[in-house]
Amino acid sequence: MVSGFYLVSEESDKANEIEVFKKLNPNVDIKLVNFEDIIPIAGDINQIMTVNGLIDFPDFVFVRAFDLSADKQYHVKSVLRMLEYKGVLCINTADTKDKTSDKLLTNQIVSSVAESVKVPKTMLITPKTDGKFIADSVGLPAVIKVMHGSGGKGLSLIKTVEELDELLNIIFAAPFDDQLIAQEAIMSSKGRDIRLVVANGEVIDSFIRENPDDFKSNVSAGGSIIPYDTPEILVKDTLKIANKLNLKVGSIDFLFGENENEFYFCEANSTIGLPYLLNAPDEKNKELLKKYSGLLMKTL
Repeated sequence: MVSGFYLVSEESDKANEIEVFKKLNPNVDIKLVNFEDIIPIAGDINQIMTVNGLIDFPDFVFVRAFDLSADKQYHVKSVLRMLEYKGVLCINTADTKDKTSDKLLTNQIVSSVAESVKVPKTMLITPKTDGKFIADSVGLPAVIKVMHGSGGKGLSLIKTVEELDELLNIIFAAPFDDQLIAQEAIMSSKGRDIRLVVANGEVIDSFIRENPDDFKSNVSAGGSIIPYDTPEILVKDTLKIANKLNLKVGSIDFLFGENENEFYFCEANSTIGLPYLLNAPDEKNKELLKKYSGLLMKTL
């Protein structure tokens, strides 16, 4: 039997997800493990040191830790690197998490490999960039993103220079433990995006996330899932992006352009989960749930 860790943060409740994996993957012995309990060390080690004693190395770890502060991000990446050096399959690696959590870097990488997909104008916000500078650089409306945000959190649509200046004044008035980027708003895709799920070098699922009541399409923010027959050009670029990011299991999101078969890159996700499918409303979503839970076995 294959053994694995469902690697989470002590602040996140993922017990319901791991029960789903256990039910749908009976050949996987997977345990919920808080990365904060693991003490990363170097040297000739045969077991993992934790605050509760020694435990055996697993065959794989599936990372479900996100929305972490800078020190916790370093901790989880140190755990992953230790496991990688001991031959444990990490889904995904510390390097991949570095690339996908840095939204500016991800856009730079996509610009270098995508052939058919456009990349929105994107810039790092610094104390020397004011609202007018941002508006002149990426245009208005603009999307302001927290660099390491996820699930639609830390994301704002700004329509005027005055709104930009007001937001920046608030942010830079107090200590801030992250970076911000400003990005061209692709209004033709307002409230809609396309998610392609990748595993082991294949696109195994694709769907549209749609929210008519918000510019964010996240299901956790009220969006819904609609099946989507993905054009081949988008599949091709998705696999190129995933390969460049060394994304073993994850998803690539795209936005709709104004014209048919015109797409913009949105973001890459190295941590995907099941929360919005746990109470699947219909048979189609239940099948999606099975596909997600089967990603581990497909990768292994």
